[in-house]
Amino acid sequence: MNWYDPITTDSISAITSKYQRQIENEEPFADKETYDRLVTRYLKNDFWIIMGGPLQTLLTGTVGLLFLFAGKRYFRTRQTLTGWQWLVIFIALFWLREIANLITWVESFLLTGKISHRTDEIRIAGYLGLPFWSIITITGLIGAVILYIVIFKFIPKQQRITFIAAGLFGGITGYVLWLMLLGPVLMS
Repeated sequence: MNWYDPITTDSISAITSKYQRQIENEEPFADKETYDRLVTRYLKNDFWIIMGGPLQTLLTGTVGLLFLFAGKRYFRTRQTLTGWQWLVIFIALFWLREIANLITWVESFLLTGKISHRTDEIRIAGYLGLPFWSIITITGLIGAVILYIVIFKFIPKQQRITFIAAGLFGGITGYVLWLMLLGPVLMS
């Protein structure tokens, strides 16, 4: 997520250009109090905006998972699932974002040899003073456990292979279409 607060950002930029040497060397300067207040406000706002995406996704997925467990008895006897049951499963699978983030983050490192600090989870860890890999790894592993539970506890055996194949195909296709082809065009 990228956002822009023109008042705060432009004020910080104006002070930075005027006192760049003092800021870089952590020396006192005339507008230091204003500068510190603006930077603190910007960082606080940035933190909560970055938190918004992951929090919404994890909350939605957790609500879906709770509904799955609450209606567990309705899944046990089914040979095929109803539309409502699939809907609850798809809501629980909002946790897949975390698996996808972890996989693409590791893949990026393996292909480039560089550690990306662009994902929300990496940035949140930085704001919280945690190791950069901590949140993305923990949430990715939790997402993998939830995926396992959903597949092997809620999806009937006769539908698992189709579900897994469709999920892989859909996930890869969606990744390519949105993040590589359409997203950059539509979001620019």
